[in-house]
Amino acid sequence: MKFKHIFILLSFTLFFLVSCKKYKHEEFGRSLSKAFKSKAYKDFDTAAYYSVFAEQLKKEIRQVHHPKWLNKIYSEEGNRLTLLGSFLLDGGLDSLSGHLSNSEVHGLNPVYFHSDDIANLLDSVKKTRFKKIEEIYPVLARLEILSADGLINYANILKYGAINPKKLYGRYFDSIERPDFIESQKMLEQMDLISFLRDLQPKNAVYTALQAEMQKGLSGDQKERIFLNLERLRWKISDFPEKFILVNIPEFKLRLYDNHKEALAMKVCVGATANPPYSKNGQNHETPVLSGTIDRMQINPVWNIPKSIAGKEIMTKLVENPSYLDESNMVAYDKSGAAVNAQSVDWSSASVDDYSFKQNPGSDNSLGRVKFIFYNPYAIYLHDTPAKQMFNEKNRAVSHGCVRVEQPLKLVDFLLNDQKESEKVKSEITGSDNESRWVKVKDPVKVYLAYYTAFADDKDGITWVDDVYGYDPKLKAALENYLPQTIN
Repeated sequence: MKFKHIFILLSFTLFFLVSCKKYKHEEFGRSLSKAFKSKAYKDFDTAAYYSVFAEQLKKEIRQVHHPKWLNKIYSEEGNRLTLLGSFLLDGGLDSLSGHLSNSEVHGLNPVYFHSDDIANLLDSVKKTRFKKIEEIYPVLARLEILSADGLINYANILKYGAINPKKLYGRYFDSIERPDFIESQKMLEQMDLISFLRDLQPKNAVYTALQAEMQKGLSGDQKERIFLNLERLRWKISDFPEKFILVNIPEFKLRLYDNHKEALAMKVCVGATANPPYSKNGQNHETPVLSGTIDRMQINPVWNIPKSIAGKEIMTKLVENPSYLDESNMVAYDKSGAAVNAQSVDWSSASVDDYSFKQNPGSDNSLGRVKFIFYNPYAIYLHDTPAKQMFNEKNRAVSHGCVRVEQPLKLVDFLLNDQKESEKVKSEITGSDNESRWVKVKDPVKVYLAYYTAFADDKDGITWVDDVYGYDPKLKAALENYLPQTIN
């Protein structure tokens, strides 16, 4: 579902506005009296309740999580019984209470959503034999306020996550949509709260597989790992498509999915880092979290060497060995674009800003014989490599940020999905001709570069992965107020 549609759905169903629900509050009182067999409800008076509600909101505003939103909604002219009037008698609030109390299945703390308070208030409204209606007003007001705050937070977190990863990690490059709930004003009149809560549950296959693993008697540390990765999965707005590529960075693994099933898995090498994993100083090499669509590949690619690599590595090696470029199938160019005789330059005093470097196609090209392109402004892509021995290493965080794939020919087959075309392309890749050319992927395939330290699917069950970039502690600290108390 596209974000626009999700936003419309949330706007329509979540922002319990001061809408003028066509419900006479005196009738509401009589309905409660009949349902809960308490005569005091028959004396319900709208003006008196609204006065108590205003005072109760001032008190509750200290413990709610969206005080500005609640103040805006309930300070305007309109209905202070939006949730109660719509969902108290039809079981909607009972369903809400149940979901909030069971929010630990999402790695969330039920207390954050006022679950105990809401459950106790519901019980009191139904079972307490109040003597006077004045005793009931503050109970109803608290239930309305806490239910509104609990639902808006619960829905927001399940749809978009509890925290914004861009505030944690310098190399989280995926887009994040986090709507401004306060500005939306939609009506609840036609909402089916029970169905909404059911449909709100994440359907992502990895997410539900991780939830299933929590039923297997895991340790506290294992549950914590799952909770952190459920949050990472919530940062994705939609489920994975039918056909896609998933690179799990800390697992050093690429999976190909077709018809929602894993078709093939292979090893990958990802970016190395010698700096703090959430540093924003621009010096990191770790592979970023990123997604895109692979729509083309280049056979026998030319490597346009980034200045960050040229300055730190290429020019350093040229100082030691002026023949390094010739030996490495590389060429240097000056600012005018003219090729440079590397042995005529004093590289010890040269500036990287005055030169550009390329590596020509060939078996020794650092990108191998094929690279796979998806649009992004960070020059990140998947590619072959001549350094095949690195796939035998346990820690394969060795690249400058791009993803080296173990079986590029298998990836060609997957992307082209055309045996004749695929065989032609593979013969060029494995042949002796170094001519470079582009190949279009007729049916572009979505690719996700993701970071999960606990991963689960229907094939292998759960996989525990080393936190190679050290991202977990940073995330745990940010989630301190949201995680179940049992692991804090």
